[in-house]
Amino acid sequence: MAKLITALGLWLCSLPLSAWQATSLDTAANPAAEVTEAVDEKTLHESGFTLLSDLPTKNQISLFDNRFRIDDKVDEITLLLFRRRGSASVVLVKPDGSKIHFNTAEAQQVRWHDASSYDLIQIKNPMPGPWQAIGRLLPESRIMLLSDIKLNVEPLPANLMVGETVKITARLTNGDQPITAKDFNEVLALEVIFVSTNNADYDNFGRGVVQVAHFRDDGKGYDERARDGIFTGEFQLKFVAGEWTPKYIVRTPLYTREVEQAPVVLKPAPIVADIAAAAAPVEGKPQQQAIPHQVLFRVTDDSVNAASVLLQGRVRYPSGEIEHFALNEPGNTPRELKLHNRGHGSYILEVAAFGEMKDGREFMLNLPEVSFVVNRPVQEAPVLADLPQKVKDEIAAEQAEPVPEFPWGLVIGANLFILFGGGFAIWFVMTDKKLADLLFWRKKEAKAAPVATTVEKNKPATDKNSSNAQKNNDMDDILDLTLPDD
Repeated sequence: MAKLITALGLWLCSLPLSAWQATSLDTAANPAAEVTEAVDEKTLHESGFTLLSDLPTKNQISLFDNRFRIDDKVDEITLLLFRRRGSASVVLVKPDGSKIHFNTAEAQQVRWHDASSYDLIQIKNPMPGPWQAIGRLLPESRIMLLSDIKLNVEPLPANLMVGETVKITARLTNGDQPITAKDFNEVLALEVIFVSTNNADYDNFGRGVVQVAHFRDDGKGYDERARDGIFTGEFQLKFVAGEWTPKYIVRTPLYTREVEQAPVVLKPAPIVADIAAAAAPVEGKPQQQAIPHQVLFRVTDDSVNAASVLLQGRVRYPSGEIEHFALNEPGNTPRELKLHNRGHGSYILEVAAFGEMKDGREFMLNLPEVSFVVNRPVQEAPVLADLPQKVKDEIAAEQAEPVPEFPWGLVIGANLFILFGGGFAIWFVMTDKKLADLLFWRKKEAKAAPVATTVEKNKPATDKNSSNAQKNNDMDDILDLTLPDD
């Protein structure tokens, strides 16, 4: 029985939820129907396990009324329970009646990832017997046994080239059968990376890891069918040539599956472009016919069948105009492309190559961008001997040393000085002025001097009179006691 459980797949109960609700109501209304219900449930379980071996999908566990049974000797299972978006996580009831909640799962050594629409639960050494999931499970909900997930990727070609577009096919299986559960694309994604081997003999030494692509099994992009368990996609090798190790990774909240393939050597692009740029036409000469530019594509890798190479792409002219081209002539000779000469500026070519290797493998790659620049034409100076005499004189005059300009400002300033000076002299003579009259500051000093002298002269006289008066007053106070001589 353990081997059967390990090889089993997913089984969805075909009865809708309304039927189970009706059965429960009938059982509650009629106690006599309880025995019949138990017999019917036993019959359903027995018939369900009997039909497991006949189902096209393996690795299933049947789900009846949110109940499922786990056989003994099962080392590890993973349950994926889809429920209504935004509802609370489910509660697992073990066969002994104990419960496992999301917040108590870690204490019971159960790994539990709670998302908005599903619960992903990993249980090691689960208790054998009937289990029950309590929650708002969708009618199409199912329980999956995911302990035997394998990732198989087809190997890459050995002779890869830079710019080549590669198609891959990866299959994710559970018990050797593809996982086709609805909404499972929300859980699984395939990541493609290339890891440098750090071989000093190649140009990618020390380049580390390159993220190349990311795919989902949702039927979008390059995926062919949604939820078929097969990842199909294309990616372009747009990184440095060298020795790389391809690695494919499928990550889920609880699992990581990796496939590392043997190292491959990424070679440079096998087609190179030789450019022969013509000179740009001279402006002002529309009658001159411009010579077209020439681009020659040649195959440099002997492993490529040169006769099978086809080229197509587009060219961007300096004016911004875009023109498409195709070189699909058969033959081993180099492919020649002639471009219109649209004057000076940058010419940019984007080229895609299609061909076949000599071992029969077909390829498609984008060549590195091809570009070249046409400079503006330089006009040569005319020969003097061929010019008329008038033009020669003009050129000679331009090349001669410039004659200094006449000093008009100095002349005008001198005349004004003479004019004002003469007018002042006439006014001085006509008014009979003296030279001393011009010294107005000397006159002010002369007027101030007499006033000061008068003050000084008056001051001593006053003092003298004051002293005489004081003396006379003193004399009057003394009695004259002298007798006359007579």
